[in-house]
Amino acid sequence: MKELLLITGIFDRLSGGSSSEKTNEQEEYTIEDYQELLNEYKDAEAKIRINMATLYFENENFKESMNNLEKANEIYTELKDLGKKALVLDLMGDINRINKKNNSALKNYRDAYRIYSEIKSDHKYEIQEKIDSIGVSVTAREAETIYDGVSPKRTENITVTKPMAPDYTKISSNIEEVIGMLKGADTYLSYAKSENPMEALENAYEMSGEIGDDTAKSTLLLIMGYVNLEKSKTEISLKYFKEAFENFHEIDDKLGEAVSSLLIGTAYYIIGDMDNVNSNFRKSIAIFRELKDVFGEDVAMRLMNAIYED
Repeated sequence: MKELLLITGIFDRLSGGSSSEKTNEQEEYTIEDYQELLNEYKDAEAKIRINMATLYFENENFKESMNNLEKANEIYTELKDLGKKALVLDLMGDINRINKKNNSALKNYRDAYRIYSEIKSDHKYEIQEKIDSIGVSVTAREAETIYDGVSPKRTENITVTKPMAPDYTKISSNIEEVIGMLKGADTYLSYAKSENPMEALENAYEMSGEIGDDTAKSTLLLIMGYVNLEKSKTEISLKYFKEAFENFHEIDDKLGEAVSSLLIGTAYYIIGDMDNVNSNFRKSIAIFRELKDVFGEDVAMRLMNAIYED
């Protein structure tokens, strides 16, 4: 009933309704009411788009099916409805997979997996199975291209002997994302933004040593290396990264080893030693695959893509 009144009020005003009617309408309904109604209509449109996509799919019109799913995805993005957005991405992945577009399907599934993980939905396990069925072979091929000096971009393979001139600024956010995979890293990364970051990090390192928290100590070493990398002290940062790797190895922390290898490879990228870049990235990818850590592997691939992009 409320929706009918709202719609009627809109039409009355557009058709030049009486001032008394306008006043009553304005007093009874707020901007928030109209926004809520508009969101309901958008949600309804997205559902219709999904139904249309299903019918197009059954008629083997995959192009129109994908077009409607993409529009539904845009709507759910605007509405910030993460659960439904993940569902649409899952459906898009299914269609791409049927059409043998495994790279596109893998991207859809990974995006859906990240969302389901963020909202703590059990649907992530279903997506994990789909990723496992196609993801291992695809990402393995992508990783192998790096070892031969080929760009790891998913959409194209560009033969290169070396990336363009090292540019730290374009990968700084990727480095923080890599470190952020480790437990407690977000808190420690905040120290890196302080007025005297090395002093804060060294104090935290000493405290971690006093309480025997070897994982924290190793993570802090990585962040100290990151701070030095920002200051163009690449050789010093490399020493921190290597020490962190050894520490993670001693405590059998495979995730820590994978992250350390990525950062060691990144430091070598800044230096220009591509042989060591490739070997360390290969080591990292191998560990993520051993752990079946799809999210970690995806973070690694994003860093590598940022390094190898033109």
